[in-house]
Amino acid sequence: MSSAALSAMSAGAVNAMAAVGAAVIKLHKEMVDKEPEWFWNLFAKCEAKAARIAGQAAHIPRSNGDATFIEVYARTLPELVKKALSAHEQAMH
Repeated sequence: MSSAALSAMSAGAVNAMAAVGAAVIKLHKEMVDKEPEWFWNLFAKCEAKAARIAGQAAHIPRSNGDATFIEVYARTLPELVKKALSAHEQAMH
């Protein structure tokens, strides 16, 4: 995410994003070690997409702003990374 986008977010949302990101990275440590450059590129794309989806959800009527953002981001990032890793694994076989 851009620094401008991060600066527009609350500290709580940024901290939550960092915690979710760290958990996803830890979950896929083997791939980080095996193909670090590829993984970090994939992770950045998934992180940006998850943030876009969460940002859109946070702005719909009756959303709870940061709480909605954090909830959607925490649900979306692991799914996106898992799908991308699965697609990569299938392509390798």
